[in-house]
Amino acid sequence: MRLATRTPCVAAGLLLGAALTLGALRASAASSGAADPLFEQPPPGTVNFTGKWAMMKRITHLVTINGQQPPLNEAGRTEYAKRQAALKAGKRSIDPISRCWMHGVPRLLYAPYPFLILQTTRSVDFVHEVNHTFRIIYWDQTLPDDPDPLWLGSSIARLEGHTLIVDTIGFNDMTWLDYSGLPHGEKLKTEERYTLVGHSKIEGTVTITDPDFYTRPWTTRFTLIRQPGMSLRENVCMDTHRM
Repeated sequence: MRLATRTPCVAAGLLLGAALTLGALRASAASSGAADPLFEQPPPGTVNFTGKWAMMKRITHLVTINGQQPPLNEAGRTEYAKRQAALKAGKRSIDPISRCWMHGVPRLLYAPYPFLILQTTRSVDFVHEVNHTFRIIYWDQTLPDDPDPLWLGSSIARLEGHTLIVDTIGFNDMTWLDYSGLPHGEKLKTEERYTLVGHSKIEGTVTITDPDFYTRPWTTRFTLIRQPGMSLRENVCMDTHRM
C-alpha cells in the first residue's frame, strides 16, 4: 500500500536491508567471541515496536488533541500567515522540502510514506522511506546541555509500560512542523509518545513546546498501522542531486 504519489521523490528498489544488516552484525559479533552482540532484540516480555508502520490518514495541518488550532503567539501568527499566503499563491519554493531539505520533527512522522522501527537493547531506530531519512535513538544517553542545532535534533528514548517516549531538543529552525507551514524556532522541544495497542496499531501523540512561536505547549495525535510484508523502497529527492 502506498499513500501518495512520489513526487518530487522517486522510488525504486529497496531502501535498506535492515533485517540482513542486523543478522550480519549479530553473526559477526558471535564469531569474534564477543560476549554481548552489538544488537540484541528486546528480551521476552518487553514491549517491542519493531515493524513497518504507516499513517493511514494523511494529516497535512496539525491541530491539538481537542481539535483546536495550535496556540500561536503574535510572532507565530505572523510567520504562519506569510507561509500560508505564499502557498496559496502557488509559491511552493517557500516549503523547505521543495529544496530537498529534511522534513524535520514531527513533520517526518506525517510524511505519506511508510517507515521501519527497529528496536534493540541498545537503541530504537526509525528508518523512513522518504528521502533516506533515519533516526538512531539510544536508551542510555542524556540530552545535551548545549546542543548544536540539527535538522532532527538530539533525542533520547525510554519505555513506560507499553509506551515508547522520545524526547528531542536541539533543532535548527529550517524545517516546518507540518505541511501547512506551522513554524518553530531553535527552542523547540518535542515529546513523542508511541503506545502499542494490540499487535497492529500504535496510538501516538507529539507535544510541542516552543516559546518563540507558541503561547504554551500543545499536543497533537496520530495513529500508525502495522504493514506486514511491505518493503521500504529507495526514495530520493531529485531537485538537488541524483543517485
